[in-house]
Amino acid sequence: MAQDKKILTVQDISCVGQCSLTVAQPIISACGVETCILPSAVLSNHTGAGFHGFTFRDLTEDIPEICSQWEKEGIRFDAVYTGYLGSVAQIALVREIMDRLLLPGGLKIVDPAMADNGSLYQGFDQPFVQKMAELCGKADIILPNLTEACFMTGMEYTSDVQTEDYVRELLSRLAALGARKVILKGIFFRPDQLGNAVYDCASGELHYCFTERIPRSSHGTGDCFAAAFTGALMQGIDACEAAALAADFVVESILQTEDDPAHWYGVKFEKALPLLVRRLNRSAPKSAAAAAEERTRRRYVLHGGSFRDLEGFYREMDHLLTDGSVPTGHNLDALNDLLRGGFGRHAYGEPIELIWESFEESRETLGAEQLLRIVSIILNHEEEHDCALKIEF
Repeated sequence: MAQDKKILTVQDISCVGQCSLTVAQPIISACGVETCILPSAVLSNHTGAGFHGFTFRDLTEDIPEICSQWEKEGIRFDAVYTGYLGSVAQIALVREIMDRLLLPGGLKIVDPAMADNGSLYQGFDQPFVQKMAELCGKADIILPNLTEACFMTGMEYTSDVQTEDYVRELLSRLAALGARKVILKGIFFRPDQLGNAVYDCASGELHYCFTERIPRSSHGTGDCFAAAFTGALMQGIDACEAAALAADFVVESILQTEDDPAHWYGVKFEKALPLLVRRLNRSAPKSAAAAAEERTRRRYVLHGGSFRDLEGFYREMDHLLTDGSVPTGHNLDALNDLLRGGFGRHAYGEPIELIWESFEESRETLGAEQLLRIVSIILNHEEEHDCALKIEF
């Protein structure tokens, strides 16, 4: 039996605002990973525009005593993942925590949450940037956004469409800090896309994953991405696949929020959690009721290499879910109808399971935007179908 992972995340608690620990703990937990927390500060709300000030309680003095108690208890972690840290002193404490509390081979994951849109967050300065760059140099994986990467490397920030040469130079400078892998967030080579670069600093191997750009600026999406990426990584998913899944999760979170202008302070990531749960938690059920429910589901296997375009996907779904006696449309509404049943394969409303093999091959075939729409249809139980989705990469 594989040993379950235990992760420590160190960042602030913004009590209102859907960022930092208030998203990291539920998201990583939803990925099936035990999530322990070490708050660096408590804020009434996050510091973004829209709120009229905030309260701040610095917890720096509490951190050493907490860590000493953990050492006495023999508590160790498979990974330490850091987000928003409030001071240079906290950065130094995090380095100590990584040295003292990580298990052998444990991962150091740093999200240098300190800037966005070309500017540092309130309260940060260049000495803080320097110390954060040094922390990134000690990490296994870092997850800076474009602004943070530019501050740490001295590159000029641009809000315009980037060139691949620009991104490669930025990645090269980030690699020089010392991390093993860089996940660079928020890049785009076209105005209608947004994505991430996954860079192996030793081999120079570079991968991109892009999604559609949603015309909404939202607080906390970087934290949602970092938490989903970390949770997927701890489940054994490789960095490229974890980044792609995290990007899908963020897009779904924004889409769940975009029709609610009153929800300006964050994204409704809670409504996107089923996407993570169904794509990552694939262990056998423990209870008799859950096992019986799983056994009753009719299973269909879709192989990502069995089609070469969207039309081919629809034809393959016709083949899987119908007996061919009734003509069907080739669009998302028709796909939803097929999932409900009644086309000769399973009864209307009968619970089913779709096992999607070679999923990443389908991403390349269909594109990230179209694939996410299809997955959202499959997982949307409110549309009178009960379809469980099992992803096999």
